[in-house]
Amino acid sequence: MDTWILCTDEAHEMQSTERRKATDRRREPEKIAGILLSALDMEDEIAHSVYRDYLNRKNWPADLKDETFERIREYLTTLLDDTDRHRKIIKHLQSKLDGNDG
Repeated sequence: MDTWILCTDEAHEMQSTERRKATDRRREPEKIAGILLSALDMEDEIAHSVYRDYLNRKNWPADLKDETFERIREYLTTLLDDTDRHRKIIKHLQSKLDGNDG
């Protein structure tokens, strides 16, 4: 009888594990959607609170040479362009996750 109890306990544990796995699989799109939303928020935060602020000359020391500022501005513009591409990629992934071809 002890063997039967052990077998039923093992079977119950296996069923519970399979149910947990199935639940996790159903929640995967929600997790991925959350990750993509966080990534989009981070891209926005970096673009607006860092790169864009430093495109403004008054946020730099007055004695910074104009040529140096223009080089910095070019680099920041490149970073903003990259950020825009990242946003488009993330939006495309979100669209695919939602079942659209995006």
